[in-house]
Amino acid sequence: MNAPCNTLNYGQLQVSVANAIRQFSLIRKKYPDLKASLVLSLLGDQTKIDSSLKDILNEFPALVVDDKAKTRMLRFLNESLPAKLSEGQKKQWLEQLQELTDALKFDGNVQVDLCFQNLNYDLIWKLQSDDLVDRDLTPQTKASIRIVLGTISHFASSED
Repeated sequence: MNAPCNTLNYGQLQVSVANAIRQFSLIRKKYPDLKASLVLSLLGDQTKIDSSLKDILNEFPALVVDDKAKTRMLRFLNESLPAKLSEGQKKQWLEQLQELTDALKFDGNVQVDLCFQNLNYDLIWKLQSDDLVDRDLTPQTKASIRIVLGTISHFASSED
């Protein structure tokens, strides 16, 4: 499978997550009754926005572009780690983990969505037209409860 041309590295993903959380805090200030959390989603799959890299690879592998780096990372994470490592072995293991992490690419089209703990339809309909959400990606209909703040690619480049 070819990598999407809109990809991010792990550092850019972390910047994107931080910017999305910052935007979410603005939304929460504006709508104090909002009971929701953020998720990363694409094509029906999702994971919490603060998921670890291992959780992302297990719960939402589509976030990571299918390539040799992803295959090597999955193999590395699935190998059993010896219970006792010397300091040198631990340092080497962490260096290898960092090297593999740096090689990963993330699909920039993945979206940052609100996941509601309780449904307040009036609030959801207000959010649909709010400037703090992506109105092109958020369905503008009362038949939908989906609220999209933007893509991770957008948040990676935003200067909020």
